[in-house]
Amino acid sequence: MLRDYSICGRGLKLSAPFFPANSENWKKFLVESAKSDIIVECKIAEKLPEINGEWSKRGDCDYCTVGNVVYKRIYMGSADGAVIKATLNDLSQKEITFAEGSFKTLMDERYMWSTIGLAESLLYLDSLLMHASFIEVDGEAILFTAPSGTGKSTQAELWRRFGGAKVINGDKAGLCCVGDKVYACGVPFCGTSGICENKNLPLKAIVELGQSTQNTVKKLTTVGGLQAVLSNTYIDMQTPGVPVKCVELINRILRTVNVYHLDCTPDERAVEALKSALENE
Repeated sequence: MLRDYSICGRGLKLSAPFFPANSENWKKFLVESAKSDIIVECKIAEKLPEINGEWSKRGDCDYCTVGNVVYKRIYMGSADGAVIKATLNDLSQKEITFAEGSFKTLMDERYMWSTIGLAESLLYLDSLLMHASFIEVDGEAILFTAPSGTGKSTQAELWRRFGGAKVINGDKAGLCCVGDKVYACGVPFCGTSGICENKNLPLKAIVELGQSTQNTVKKLTTVGGLQAVLSNTYIDMQTPGVPVKCVELINRILRTVNVYHLDCTPDERAVEALKSALENE
């Protein structure tokens, strides 16, 4: 079976023996025929392929580089999950071999994007995936980013109620560079927020959140902005070549988009404080 998706303005061709579920969110990103920006071929085998090379364990996965090919082995608990094969410093084409019994879980709609390494493939197409609530205000995007539990969804909802905003995604967003312009992009996964729309908008600002009893807004330096975005970017930093490419792309984004830190209260005052800072910029 072949499915074509458009995510962050990039075409994803995904082939698999079957798809475990028909996700309503992923359906929003289906297209009749996608560009061949990212091609992922999935298959199921009784036994995972044996790779003649030196494997190293980094985090929860194993990695092996043979010539210009990089292999990644992922697990389901202590059991074999899958082996991913890709070209070093490209990652636009992947072959994924799944162990029997692992496919349904690893390709579940909630985890499929992580299993196929979508973030790493998009990176080489000038796009990032961020942990952020994505709102639309007057035809532009604002992203609220912070660790889970800080209040991203709260601030997004406050802007919906008091700032005339629409929430596009409650938990995740894509960032896409096109020339010297940066766009925030809807993606087909949204954590537990349940809010997921397919919409791309010019990115006005990225706002790192902190909790406080008072509202203060500070425009971050390039270094501060880099740290804020990098710490909330979904990316496998263990894959060779990825860390340098990721930092380069974030620096490119920061030449166009301002990053702010907002220490905020969970009420309308936070909306007014940020709105004032953005209007005065």
